[in-house]
Amino acid sequence: RSQRNVATTMADGAQMSRVQRELMELKQRGQVKSQADKFRDFAAPLTTPEEAQAFLSSMRDKHRVASTGAPPPNLSAGGMDAWYMQQKQSEREMLKRRQEAESLLRGYRSGFTPGKDKKAPARMKSLSEKATSMNKVAEAMADPDSDDVYERATLGIQRLNIGGGGNGSGANLVGGGTPSKKAAPDEAAPKQKSASPPPKMEWRDFIEPESDARFPPESGRYHLFASYACPGSHRALIMRALKGLEEVVSVTIVHPIWRLTKEGTDDEQRGWVFGNTDGTTFVNTAGRGGPFSADFPGTEVEPFYNSFSVRDIYDKAGDNAGKYTVPLLWDKKEMTIVNNESSDIAYMLNSSFNEFAKNPDLDLYTEEDSERLNDVIDWISPLMIHGVYRCGFAKKQEAYDKAVAELTDAFDQADSVLQKQRYLTGDTLTDADIRLFVTLFRFDEIYSVYFRANTRLVTLTPSLVNYCRDIYQMPGVAQTCSMDHCKAHFFCSHAEWNKFSIIPKGLDFLKLLSQPHDRDEILMISPSEGE
Repeated sequence: RSQRNVATTMADGAQMSRVQRELMELKQRGQVKSQADKFRDFAAPLTTPEEAQAFLSSMRDKHRVASTGAPPPNLSAGGMDAWYMQQKQSEREMLKRRQEAESLLRGYRSGFTPGKDKKAPARMKSLSEKATSMNKVAEAMADPDSDDVYERATLGIQRLNIGGGGNGSGANLVGGGTPSKKAAPDEAAPKQKSASPPPKMEWRDFIEPESDARFPPESGRYHLFASYACPGSHRALIMRALKGLEEVVSVTIVHPIWRLTKEGTDDEQRGWVFGNTDGTTFVNTAGRGGPFSADFPGTEVEPFYNSFSVRDIYDKAGDNAGKYTVPLLWDKKEMTIVNNESSDIAYMLNSSFNEFAKNPDLDLYTEEDSERLNDVIDWISPLMIHGVYRCGFAKKQEAYDKAVAELTDAFDQADSVLQKQRYLTGDTLTDADIRLFVTLFRFDEIYSVYFRANTRLVTLTPSLVNYCRDIYQMPGVAQTCSMDHCKAHFFCSHAEWNKFSIIPKGLDFLKLLSQPHDRDEILMISPSEGE
């Protein structure tokens, strides 16, 4: 029967190359394993000394470890933070698993028999649960056509410690319980067992003016949890300020320095926390640096539950799947999350509250400029946050060289374009300008140092300095800009990169932005005039 399957498969794949056909035949015969099968083998419970020894040997082969390497392109800033935390969680889990293997071998060498160990059943159950989770990761990795294969895989890795559990009610749900529009009726997830990882939840609801909308636009109903340090949050805060929505959508600013949540448990993670006025101090997650005040200037106490962390807010909404990002748009009426995607939130702040906004006519997503706006975002994306992160997270020289070359080209093109016109698409401020501004604001003081994006400096580029001054000096924007928060976050949250959390002094880029600019004197030069 196996031979018939091989023949049928090869007949169906007649257009395959010879190498592909041979590989498929080997897979059918079980003589070669897919990446997913290898991943499952790697995650299987360790029950014998031989399996423990094999695991420790495989640890030396980095190709057998579920490592994602460099971050994927086109992630938002919040996604990058989540990716970074997931990477570290995966590394901690592999360390725990190695310790399990070493313990098993030590017990064997001293006469230990797994069947007689009182703790063995619980340990084997825990390992079985972890293997189940890793199998789900393998299934995600085995589907190359899935749009969210990377995210599903990394979230699975992060949740290998299953002790935190979940209520299981949010599988395939969008928002606080609305069935996902992407899911077919027959795709309803079965009831989650207690040993299964929490379901992935997606918060992508929109505030819409329709009469039957679950989240209609209302003044005072919605609350924004944001960070001055996070570029995605900063973008949302700028949009809120430009539209004049300060009295319509309330806001809480989180502490810039990540701390451990559920510290000391198997579900320990690092992430955003709220301010605290009790006078306490803390050090970084490696036990060094600081001491940092829990009452960091500009941060606030969480107003609804007096929560310690942003993770607690997700927990209140029934989401403990592991991606605890900001910005986060909260509904004070239903006490649930509306949306946690920065692009969605910026768009809603631009368009959904015009009847309450002080500047309702301001539109940063104008239809007549939509095509030009998309073109600009395409060529400038290597300069955006994920391009900077590609430089910082590169693990090979070739990967870094490629990333920094693309970033430099985009930087130079932005310089060239902004010498001829006031904004990226012409004479009109758009969302692309806000995206670029939040990157340039952090570029000299943080990205050029921390992420090795040091081939150019904004300070030495007159067109970009004046461009930043123009946006910074618009009503309300300066109040959203805190270099102290930005530097504290990047230099103090990642202890493995900056052991003692030393914050470089820098050149006071913020002071440069207060000086006069000449951008209002620039007239857009048409292509024919520029030739």
